[in-house]
Amino acid sequence: MIPALRNQDIVGVIAHVDSIVNPQTRTIVVRMELPNHDGQIKSGMLATMLIESKPIDKLVVPGSAVVREDNHDHDHVFVKLDDELYRMVPVKLGPEGKGCRPVISGLKEGQEIAVHVAYHLNTERKRQLRGG
Repeated sequence: MIPALRNQDIVGVIAHVDSIVNPQTRTIVVRMELPNHDGQIKSGMLATMLIESKPIDKLVVPGSAVVREDNHDHDHVFVKLDDELYRMVPVKLGPEGKGCRPVISGLKEGQEIAVHVAYHLNTERKRQLRGG
């Protein structure tokens, strides 16, 4: 979408993405291959892009299932062992998007985890460690 062209939608293909983000504008230069038969698109025009790609199958966990140990940058989830028993396991996760975080390591597909009660399980675990 190019504001100077009345927010007209134009479909194109990414040709190049610079590797450096401008710290002042928080923007990045992306070169696109676009149809420009009438010459309306000019070099340096600002555009807002929606970049679409094919979905990639990834194991993800809801953000509500993730707990941090002692407020450090170490993510954990509670894996279900049986109906009444969970074990806190460390996981390496990617950044959150749409309420979920992709699993990089530490969890396998099919393992059940605590989602809505993870915070309460962690609170109870800490209480028991303190001897309460």
